[in-house]
Parts: sequence; C-alpha cells; structure tokens
Amino acid sequence: MSPIWPLVVLTCSSCFDLILGSHELTNVAYSKSVTLSSALDNCPGSKAVNGLFGDYAHTHMEKSPWLRIDLAARYRIHEIEIFARNDGHGHQLHDFDVKVGEEKYDMHLCGHFTGTAYNGQRIAIWCPHNTVGRYVQVQIVSGSKNWMTPAEILVWGVHVY
Repeated sequence: MSPIWPLVVLTCSSCFDLILGSHELTNVAYSKSVTLSSALDNCPGSKAVNGLFGDYAHTHMEKSPWLRIDLAARYRIHEIEIFARNDGHGHQLHDFDVKVGEEKYDMHLCGHFTGTAYNGQRIAIWCPHNTVGRYVQVQIVSGSKNWMTPAEILVWGVHVY
C-alpha cells in the first residue's frame, strides 16, 4: 500500500505554492527568462510566465516552434502545467514534447501531450522521479507549420543546492 501524502494549496504572488509531504513545491518559472524560437513583437515569451492567464506568448508560424524557460538555477522538477489560450485559439497548442535539462542543448523528455488543446485547457505533465534541470522546453512536434501560443506555463519544483 502506498503512503498518502497530504496536499495543501496556498495562494501566493507566484500563482500557488504546493506542499507535498515535507517538500514545498513552488512555481519556479514565475518571471524567469523565456526564449522563443521566434516571437511576435507584442507577444514575447515573458507573457508565458507572468502569472496572468489572459495574455500569451506567440511565435511566428514555423516548423516545430518552441519555448524555453531558463530557471536560472537547478531544480528538481515535479510537474509542469501548460495552459492553452482562452480566446478561441486554444487549438494552437497541440502535440508537444516537454523536456528538462541542465544544459539547453542536452534536454531529456519529461512528457508528451498528444492531441489538440481546447480553449483554456490545463495540461499537466508529471516528470519522472528525480528529474533535475535548469531549462524547461515545450516544443510542438507534429505538423508542417504551427504557432506556439501558450497562455501560461507553471513549473513546480524544489531548488537543488
């Protein structure tokens, strides 16, 4: 029989903090640096980690667009939540890989979403046990040309010293 861990949700300035057992998980992506494979002028990557669900980051239409968050330190990553736009364009988020790595060019698959998101959908990707990294990348992996337009990305983790 598996142990049951208490789960408590508290509101805070970085969306939410989660307490799972004795480890406090925080949204470690909040206000961090974001790079897009390409970007529209009024929709920079920073809009994907600003705590607001009504705006969004937006790439140009291209083959396999991606978004990479630099967490600026090493974290044990527990879960990554990706939220689709809620303005009639949620379908632009589809068929993507989520990767985590300590180096931006050496990333490991954390999870995959298959299908098309609906407006405002929350997509939870649970990383394998003891996934550690500084970078988180979300990349559309299907279709000839796509936009990457997430409303918000939350990365739940614990700082690793």
